Amino acid sequence: MQIEFIGKHLEVTEQIKSFAESKLNRFKRLLKETGEDQTEVVITLTSSRAKPAEKNANKTSMFRVDIDIYLKSSGGGTVHAWEEDRDLYAAIDKVMDEVERQLLKLKERRLEHRRKSRETIEEQNIEHEEEIKPFIVEEEFVMDKPMSVEDAILELVENHMVFMPFFDIETSKIKIVYRKRGNQFGVIDLNCKE
Repeated sequence: MQIEFIGKHLEVTEQIKSFAESKLNRFKRLLKETGEDQTEVVITLTSSRAKPAEKNANKTSMFRVDIDIYLKSSGGGTVHAWEEDRDLYAAIDKVMDEVERQLLKLKERRLEHRRKSRETIEEQNIEHEEEIKPFIVEEEFVMDKPMSVEDAILELVENHMVFMPFFDIETSKIKIVYRKRGNQFGVIDLNCKE
């Protein structure tokens, strides 16, 4: 985290710097969780006289603290917060609370975005798996009449089928004729038990 201090009508002392830096340390964990390891922080401290309508206007000053955090990750963006108070350290405390609120909101948005992205990817994977799964179509095959093995092979060739069940006329059993490599055919005898 790179921190730059700018003082307007105010000298930024080492004590002010160390106080503000110690308050910023609590955001390192939060920034790391949001993926913002590289950040640039600009703290602008401004001193001005209180408005004449206010009590003790000639004695007190108002302090304004502006914090800009520039996020350098792929999501990028800027967090800006400011507060005013008669006490400089109180103004720094108040602005740090506002920065923390904004960073927590940013973290929630990014986590929600990641969650939605994961859900979308999972949905796409499920859809893809459904596309890959073979679709089974049930077809009805009616064995019209008993036939010989030779007739079953002719029927298989004519209908461009890979296999075909048939009722063998010679043995009165259900058999399956199928194509083999090398333009050959095979016959499977099911030996069904009644």
